Amino acid sequence: MKRAVLLPLILTAACAGASASPPGGAALLAPAARPADAEPARAAQPAEARPPAAPKELSSVLRIADVRRTWGNVAQLLAGTPFGMMLLGPGQMAPEMLLEEALGPALAEVVDLGKPIDAAVLGTERPRLVASLSIPEREMPRLQERFVLKELKEQKGLRGMLRVEGVRETEPEDRALPRVCALDPGERSGSARLICADDVQDLEAAAPYLVQVVGREPLEADARVEVPGRIIVEGVESTPDEDDDSHAGNVGVELVDAFAREIEGVSVDLTWVRPDIEVGFGMRFASRRSPLALAVTPAAPRDAATPPAFFRLPRDTAIAFYSQGASRAELTPLREAFFRGIRDDMVDEGYDAPGLDRFMDRLGALAFTGGPFVIGSGGDRAAADKALAAYQGGKGAPRTRTRKAARGALQSWFLVAVEEPAQAWISGVKELIQLGEELDKKTASAPAAGSAAPAAGATGGAPKGQAAKAGEEEKEITDPVIVRAPAALPAGTLHVELRSRPLTKDAPPAHTSHLYVVPAGQRTWIGFGEDAAAVVERLRVAADPGRDERTLGAAPGVEALRQPGTLAGGLFSLAGWTMLAASGDTPEALDDAANALAGLARLPSRGEISMPFAMTSEVPGSGAARLSARVRVPSAGIHDVLALLMR
Repeated sequence: MKRAVLLPLILTAACAGASASPPGGAALLAPAARPADAEPARAAQPAEARPPAAPKELSSVLRIADVRRTWGNVAQLLAGTPFGMMLLGPGQMAPEMLLEEALGPALAEVVDLGKPIDAAVLGTERPRLVASLSIPEREMPRLQERFVLKELKEQKGLRGMLRVEGVRETEPEDRALPRVCALDPGERSGSARLICADDVQDLEAAAPYLVQVVGREPLEADARVEVPGRIIVEGVESTPDEDDDSHAGNVGVELVDAFAREIEGVSVDLTWVRPDIEVGFGMRFASRRSPLALAVTPAAPRDAATPPAFFRLPRDTAIAFYSQGASRAELTPLREAFFRGIRDDMVDEGYDAPGLDRFMDRLGALAFTGGPFVIGSGGDRAAADKALAAYQGGKGAPRTRTRKAARGALQSWFLVAVEEPAQAWISGVKELIQLGEELDKKTASAPAAGSAAPAAGATGGAPKGQAAKAGEEEKEITDPVIVRAPAALPAGTLHVELRSRPLTKDAPPAHTSHLYVVPAGQRTWIGFGEDAAAVVERLRVAADPGRDERTLGAAPGVEALRQPGTLAGGLFSLAGWTMLAASGDTPEALDDAANALAGLARLPSRGEISMPFAMTSEVPGSGAARLSARVRVPSAGIHDVLALLMR
């Protein structure tokens, strides 16, 4: 099979979604309304009533709810680690010492490190810090006696604040302060703030925003970093484009650019839930006009339950994910853009345009159709370690065989579940294979401009002249063959073997992957992998109600994933990601995989700690949206991550 047929099989496994009308008459989530081009006009506010705008150079905001508590948690976590020695020093350094060094002893004495501290970072190349610190109410009556204070009237942004010009009752040379600071008395008891910067310009630019905007927002986490959307856009625009002039590559760039422009802000926060840590990630969108924003921010009902198929995944699943899914309407712009880029590239390669249109139409009936889906993957780490050791220790002719064995041992298995009867998938995959074969035959019989007609399959279906022109010839060729399904799987199962063989010296060794489409009542399970026995066994666990004890639902630590109202969720481990990323297709890739797995073996828990996560999405009527994710990192996982970072 050439590219035209291999592509949909990958897509159907990776992008599976239920049809627009699930069985039994149950309605899916109603499509979220597309936002209007402009939000409704708001009543004009007097300039003095509007909250201060963010500084033009603002690159991030850091907030810490309780510096002493956070410092203590960090110190306890890093005790005895290289990170602890690097950040905390050999002695018992305290936050009070750092504050005294930054502001001087007199000002450091009046700051309450048990209350929130907010800091604005200005600029990116040479960042400058403006900090807003809490002053206890008991210190307020004494400030006039201890410091030289001057009311600020000339600087527009600082009106109502008091400039701290020096310390009283000290020697003249000790009165100067290391930072430019201003005091905001606050509107209520206990809300006084001390704002300090390196110069008065930065103080004037950031102080009103820190006090009147940032300081009034609730902070549920222990620490949070917020980055404005402008910085995200600048980062995307400054990223060098890959050397890819394909239509699909250009579509990808356009999708990412449009997505980034809609991001209003990104936040990352930490919450200590001893002995664990919760890491939060949030994105605010000004609108949902771009295809990617529409696809990733559907609104999930508060009572939305985790798809039951998620808990039917095998217990040894290393990476698992579920989603309530966007609606078909919300996915349509993304589906059309994605398929358009692929179609145009394949037309350039010599494929028949009308035939491609039929192919893409059939593919569109399966992929990006909306609704809930579940994905799980895993691998045999012990077998991979053993095969890699044999490969690296081998020499001569046997090395060819050990290379193939090592690559095979690294391959993960995948399971996908959709809430839809299997017949639509079985007939759809069969038709895609047939349409792909017809496309290949037409391509092989149509000569490329300025060259002789290529032999069928010589370059994976692309005309010789065009494939060789950019050095992008296919490295391998894959043929799909429908074969008898194993007796261990339910009747009616579709089994497709994807038989690949190398075309170039640097191609992966010959191998066969297996695709299974398994009926399970009103649900469809799709399994994929090179180890047929491993895939079949896990499909049996997922589809057989009598094997509940071997499913993810019987594993400890998944209770939090049963919480209703989430858009998506799942779990992962460092070992799972490492196995998933290890292709082993080349000798260099095998060496990289061996090094990565050896590094995992040196971690305290070997990277095997499972970390659950959950995502929510809000789509208010204004057309804006918010996407949030929280990851629970167990204490053992924290030490694995720290050890990995210090390698």
